[in-house]
Amino acid sequence: MTTLTTAAEPATERTPALTVTAVPATLPPLDSVAGSNVEPASREARSQQHPAWAPRQRPLDGTTTTERAQAELRREEERHVRSLARIVALACVEAELGLRPARQLSAWLDLATYQKMIRRADLAQRIRAARTDGLAAAPKALGARACRLGQETYEASATVQLPDRARAMALRIEKHRTGWKVTALELG
Repeated sequence: MTTLTTAAEPATERTPALTVTAVPATLPPLDSVAGSNVEPASREARSQQHPAWAPRQRPLDGTTTTERAQAELRREEERHVRSLARIVALACVEAELGLRPARQLSAWLDLATYQKMIRRADLAQRIRAARTDGLAAAPKALGARACRLGQETYEASATVQLPDRARAMALRIEKHRTGWKVTALELG
């Protein structure tokens, strides 16, 4: 035999009372807010502002297109000088270690600096001939920095990593007729 069960009577639940507060129709003025020093814009100031739909004549930062182009050219020039400093530093260390012929530096160095590097490479070769350590591992250029001194002059520094130590180099790079030349060089 089957027995039918009936649903129980629904229990009555109590809902908590809601509290309603009135919201002001307008916000208080900005100068009445504690710690606010912002002044509301006047109607005249808002009418003199540039409309959002109209194209701007000048960029927001106040520079002209020519000024931005010149700044980009200076940044590109500095990137080129940093790259040159890194390459020359690596080549000078390689020439000193005997991994590169010193005559390859003539394209990057002026005559006085080139002669200085030739002497350093010769002295290093004499010292290496006295030692029997074998060949040194290839150095690696870590990075370079450049600082603009004038219209056509930069000072740069570069770091080269050797297996046993790191070496630093300071360079003065000047604009020459055909490009950039290293006119002074100190290798540490």
